[in-house]
This record gives sequence, C-alpha cells and structure tokens, in this order.
Amino acid sequence: MRAPTLTDGVVNLRAHTSTDLDALVALARDPQTIRWTSIPDPYGPADARRWIEVTVPAGWRDGSVARWVVEEEAGRFAGQVDVHLGAPPFVGFGLLPEARGRGLMSRALRLAARWAFEEAEQPVLHWWAEVGNVASWRVAHACGFTFEGTRRRALRRPGRLVDGWFASLTPDEEMTPRTTWWPVPELRGERVRLRPHTDSDLPRIAEACSDPRTRHWLSTLPHPYTTGSAAEFVLGCRLAESLGQKVTWAVADPEDDRLLANVSVFRLDDPMNPTGGEIGYWAHPDARGRGVAGEAVDLVVAHAFTAPEDGGLGRHRLQIGASRANTASRHVAERAGFTVVGEFHQDGVVGAEPTLDDGVWYELLRRRPG
Repeated sequence: MRAPTLTDGVVNLRAHTSTDLDALVALARDPQTIRWTSIPDPYGPADARRWIEVTVPAGWRDGSVARWVVEEEAGRFAGQVDVHLGAPPFVGFGLLPEARGRGLMSRALRLAARWAFEEAEQPVLHWWAEVGNVASWRVAHACGFTFEGTRRRALRRPGRLVDGWFASLTPDEEMTPRTTWWPVPELRGERVRLRPHTDSDLPRIAEACSDPRTRHWLSTLPHPYTTGSAAEFVLGCRLAESLGQKVTWAVADPEDDRLLANVSVFRLDDPMNPTGGEIGYWAHPDARGRGVAGEAVDLVVAHAFTAPEDGGLGRHRLQIGASRANTASRHVAERAGFTVVGEFHQDGVVGAEPTLDDGVWYELLRRRPG
C-alpha cells in the first residue's frame, strides 16, 4: 500500500517526501509536541529522514499504520495524522504551531477516519491523550468522538505512566460533536470581571477551599486542599464544559485580576430538564461581605437566560440550593431575585464531621416576552 491523496478542498492528506524533513524537525521540536507525546528528545534531521524513508513506508507496506502529511492551501506542510490499524485501531495527530486553531486538524482527522472506515474497513477508531491535553481533545470532540472517561496511569511516557483521556468513534456515527462545548465568555460588572481560570488563580483557589468556613459548607472538598487540588478542579471544569455539563468562571478583581470568588452553572445536560440549570458559588475569605458573589450571580443569570444565538446558554429556569443555616449563600440567592420553592429535611451533608442538614431550594424563571 501507498498513501492515497485525500482532500476536502481545504486540507490535503498526502504521502511524505524528502521535502518535509525540515518541517518534521520543527514539529518534533515544538514544546507542545514534546510536552504531550513520547517523541524522542532531542530530535534531529537524521530522525526525520529515518521517519520518511523507513518508518512511514514500513507502516504502509505491512498495513499496520497509515500515515499522511497534512497539507494546507498552497501546499504548505501543516502537520501529520496517522491511523494505527492494529487491535485496537487508534488515531494520532500533530500540527505545527502556526497551523493550530483554524480547524485544519479536524478536517484532516475526518478525512483519515473516513478512509479508515470505508477503505480499511475498521470497526472503530479510538483516541487517547494524556489528561490535560485539551487541544487534542478539542480535535477529537469536533470529529464526533464520544468521551469514555479517564483511566489512571494508562499511558506511557519516558520513565513513567500518566493518566489518560479516552474516546471512540464508529463508522455509523456522524463526524460532528456529540456534546455542546460551552465557551467561557468574559462577563464584566462594576466590581468584578468573570473570566476563565488561569494558573495564577491556583493559590487563591487553594486558600479559599482550605478556609474552615468554606469547608464547613462544602464538606466534600479534598483535604488537605493544595494547589494540585486546585489544578485538578480547574481541569475538571474545562472537561465538563466540553461535555456540555457546566460552565465555570473565576470571579476576578477588575483592577488587579486577583481571584475573588468562583461561580458556575451546572446540570446543563439534564435530559429531564434540557434548558434548566443550577448555580453554585463560593468566595475567597478576603472577598466576603463586599457583594462580589452577588454581582457575579447577576452576571451569570443574565448570560444563562440569553439565547444561544446571542451567545448565551438559553436557559428557561435556574435554581440554587443552600443549607438552611447558610445565611450568606441564601442572601445571595434572594438578592438575585430567586424565590424559595421548597425546604427539605436532611438534604445534604455539612461540617468537618459530615452531618445531614436541612436544605432550602430557590428558583428563578426567565421572563417571557410580553
């Protein structure tokens, strides 16, 4: 076998040639390639020549791996994509930095997957990546792969095992996203700015989630709560957004960008209430009593009730749950216009020694035109 040329009119998949040597070296030396793959480091021209002249032809010759160059318009090398045809069949891909963020790899992966299903008669294609490789997951997500979960210590890296994300695609599935990947837009108020989390937020998250008052009302938080715990929390938020489950914002000071609080809308994928949602929030100890959480909730409510075509979440009903004794949280809900709809005995656990506590539930409905 030899690599057939595949095209969708924007992206071409073609065979490797000797003219790709310098671009292959550049791709292999890119920090993101080194960070997320097992590619040899250092990687030089001799490695690229061996890849072009030996490794790639051998894969086509014995039918074990189909590899292509991803070529964008004007014949420019953009990256590589491959389909491993063993058991189980799986895909791999990588792009040069200047080719990223334009949907080129999603186009390339669809071409390769279609060839794998129609020409190589593969019954399934698997994708996996090290936990945290959101860019790779974004490509697989765009191509219709179904996320199947996280496996601990499932992938090999030089000298270690790492956790992996796994997903799959079958021939009968459309190569379009299975879930809504909710964006995290910036929302601005007078005293706060809502934005995606950054690495600089991690120490402040750890401080807030180690605070005794926070821990009393959120008794299931990890203990001790470290910056590593905060990093896992943020990554979990990003993954949940990709799966259509929730949207989470860092509530930041508009002057110095210091994290003041956290707010999220979750239960966005409830099949019994597909346009409902629940709001949750907490504040850093030094931001309490300043109306920070209240203004953040107001901004999130407005965004949640905005139609999707206008950039919002398109919700019709929002709810907030709080412990009966959590007067601060209840004040935020009531200030935002939420109405009590029920009180439930022994509705959740609170405290260092978790005990069942009564809960109060609030709701707010979107006002219908007219």
